[in-house]
Amino acid sequence: MEAVLQSTSIQKRRALIGLVLVGIAPTISVVTGFALKAGLIAAVVFVLTKLWMFGLPAYWYIKVEGGQRSSSLPENGGWMVSTLLGIGMVVVIAMAYALLGDMVLRSEDLYEILEPFGLTVPWKLALGILFWIFINSVLEEYVFRWFITSKLEQLVGGQWRPILLSAGIFTLHHTIALAFFIDPLGNALASLGVFIGGVTFSWIYVQYRSVWVAWVAHAIADVAIFAIAWHMIVGF
Repeated sequence: MEAVLQSTSIQKRRALIGLVLVGIAPTISVVTGFALKAGLIAAVVFVLTKLWMFGLPAYWYIKVEGGQRSSSLPENGGWMVSTLLGIGMVVVIAMAYALLGDMVLRSEDLYEILEPFGLTVPWKLALGILFWIFINSVLEEYVFRWFITSKLEQLVGGQWRPILLSAGIFTLHHTIALAFFIDPLGNALASLGVFIGGVTFSWIYVQYRSVWVAWVAHAIADVAIFAIAWHMIVGF
């Protein structure tokens, strides 16, 4: 019995360390880029934190925890559920934009966010959108849904506690980033939307155990978000 308790304690300690090491990476990138406005250093930190978020979870899972390599291919379906949830999120996003509009984010605020990165130029913005939908959102599912949610399951147990906590961690760096550009009310509304999205994506992952299934809903929601961004910046 004592050996079992000791083993469980070691597993939880490893899970906590891995969670902290991976979970802080997005916040470091945001703080360096927006709070410190470190220019080239911020760009380097952005790339390094992305590599960190990609490499560390796999290393931790395989080398530290002794897990097996997996492509997270879906074995229990879920494609239709994820697609419908994604479409539902598109409807909510469109309604929120139509009803709230400038209360959440004004065009000039979005321009201020994107201009330092050259993303107010249409072709650059288009490339950025493709990156966010097909690369960055996959990375986020890999990190926040697979790694962070699974670590939280080891730490706190249950179904909804890991889902809610992982959604909170997912929301944190978005909230910090937006705080530099929009007013508190807009940030609160946007952060609520990000949190609800995080809950939805985490729930899908917990149900179907595939980052690809969860990514479908994420990608569909991102299409709606970036369509609005394109409209606000490019105008059509």
